[in-house]
Parts: sequence; C-alpha cells; structure tokens
Amino acid sequence: MRAGVPVKVYISSQGPREKLLRESLEGDYQTAVYRPREEEPVEGEVLVLDLADEGSEWQGRMSGLRSSLPEGVKVLAVLRLDQLAEVTGEAPVDDFVLAGSTAEEIRARVRRLAGEGKGTVPSRGLVIDEDRYQVRVDGTPVELTFKEFELLRFLASRPGKVFTREVLLEQVWGYDYFGGTRTVDVHIRRIRSKIEREGRTYIRTIRGVGYAFEPLGVDPS
Repeated sequence: MRAGVPVKVYISSQGPREKLLRESLEGDYQTAVYRPREEEPVEGEVLVLDLADEGSEWQGRMSGLRSSLPEGVKVLAVLRLDQLAEVTGEAPVDDFVLAGSTAEEIRARVRRLAGEGKGTVPSRGLVIDEDRYQVRVDGTPVELTFKEFELLRFLASRPGKVFTREVLLEQVWGYDYFGGTRTVDVHIRRIRSKIEREGRTYIRTIRGVGYAFEPLGVDPS
C-alpha cells in the first residue's frame, strides 16, 4: 500500500449485508461494487465476496472466480456458520468472516489482508498486536477478553478521536446488540484496570460524551 493512499476494497453482495459491509468500510477505505470485467480489483486490493447464500456450492464459485482474478488480489469470504466445516487450508480464500459479524470485525479482517494488521504500538509501553490478539504493557502480557481487546483496538486505531458510548456499542458489539450503554462503561473500567499503571491514562473519559484513546498515556494529574 502506498503511504497515505487507502487500499481499495471491492464488495460483491446484495441487500442488507451489502449495506453493512459498505458502511463498515467507508471512511477507512475506498469502496467499490465488484463488477466482473468492468470494475475489478488489481494486485494489492481486496475483494469482499458474500457467499453466505451459496450453500455448499460456495467453494466451486470461489474457485472459478479466483482463476479469473489477477495475482495479488486478496479475497475475504462472507460465510454462514454451517459453511465453515468446508474451510480448509486448501480453500480458495485468504480469510473469511461470518455473516452478521460486527463492523469492527469486518474492518479487522480487511486490515490484515491489506497488510495493515501488524500490530499497533503506541508510545509509553503499550503494544496491541492484532495478528496474535495480544496486549503487552512494558513487555508484560495482559489478558483481555475478546470484547475488551476489540474495544481497546477500536479506540487505539483512531487516537484522539472521541466516541460516544452509542457508537462504541454499535461498532464493537454490533448493530443488533440490545444491551445498554452501561456495557461500554463496564468494559472500559476493566480495560483500564489491566493496562493503566504508573500514572498513565490511555483511555480518557469525556464527561457527558464518551471516550478517547490517548497514545502517549497521559498523566491524569
């Protein structure tokens, strides 16, 4: 990827899933509708291919499509849970995401395929390794739950930007999550108790609004 130029992501889907995929990626990536022989990806770009309605025939369709794509195009398949049994090391896809996944999970998968998922290393000792789903503070591993990791990663990927609790709930827990915003507060407290030490504050509370990530680990005093 050229510095400063977002990777272009092509989407092949329809209906509500197409809207979710597009909205999940807009802002971070250039998006386009995949149209064979008209609007196609080239080396270094990503194709998000919705195969959730293909049933057991999805690998056949994917194999045929793969043979027509240029080398270096990464393919992210959208699959249903019952289709995962057919995913092996020989499957003609680079990665997959379950239909109904959150916007953050979709972005995380695309980041990896675009070569951007090599870990986030903010200053003052906090390392977020996206490939290994690990967090370290001053070299010491910190155990986070999956949602704690996803929430921290989402905030850290946009340092300084303030997010409301409602936006965090939507982006990390998903559009169809019906829990209250208190869920966000509880997870933020747990994350802070695990990563903030020696006077460093990585997650700042903006009263009446929400939270922001501080990459330098500011001193709250």
